Amino acid sequence: MKRFLSLFLAALMLFGLASCGEGKGAYEDLEIVPGVEIGVEEYAIAFREGSDMVAKVDAITADLFNDGTIKSIAEKYEVENQLVPSFAAASGQTASSESDWAKIQSKGKLVIGITDYAPMDYKDADGNWIGFDAEYARKVCEKLGVTAEFKVIDWNTKTVSLSTGAIDCIWNGMTVTNEITEACDVTGAYMKNYQVVVVKNAKKYPDLASLAGKKIAVEAGSAGETAAKADSNLASGVVPVQDQSTALLQVKSGAADACVIDFIMAKTLVGE
Repeated sequence: MKRFLSLFLAALMLFGLASCGEGKGAYEDLEIVPGVEIGVEEYAIAFREGSDMVAKVDAITADLFNDGTIKSIAEKYEVENQLVPSFAAASGQTASSESDWAKIQSKGKLVIGITDYAPMDYKDADGNWIGFDAEYARKVCEKLGVTAEFKVIDWNTKTVSLSTGAIDCIWNGMTVTNEITEACDVTGAYMKNYQVVVVKNAKKYPDLASLAGKKIAVEAGSAGETAAKADSNLASGVVPVQDQSTALLQVKSGAADACVIDFIMAKTLVGE
């Protein structure tokens, strides 16, 4: 009976943590390890290889940068410092054999693959998707004359979801990597980011060396997983989880000693 009660209370605690709002300061008891930045990366949007959507979205994005719309959205979500200084469209895309645009136009919507990732894509109190990428996507879709439909995907198999047609694009603070560029065509980069380490006590874990042999939660298939596995101090303790929110929850609950996540997400959710 005591064992059952203990398990029940532990489950209740985790449920309470998981149901907390993912807004600013939702993990205010956690800290970003100061001065630790693992790799600079760029965010872009992925379409199927050969898609004619890349040029269309790049042209609209250039206009949204020029007229101040992108800056306005970025300021709303406090990510203006992460925007690229000037937007440049992608070049050297594969010639298209069939039109993605014709299919998207026919169904009247762009199906966008995302995860719950504040401040890029997350839900408000009414269950609507908001965030920098969500608003940016809606602006682009408005220009295209179609509706933005957001679909939560498994980030670890995002390129499979794209290639099979389950989604039309990946648009969720997506880091441009060799894996992505080999499997997809990507737009020009619109934002820069890097990975940080989040812990409960930065005095206990002031640097990467102090985390050697510790349990490090990372989102499976993410830039955070790649960065953690590439670091000799962190590699042996890497534990992939479903998403970045789960990685933070692992640290908050004590199931992990640290997590490696995007700086943009960390500065939004961690109480610093």
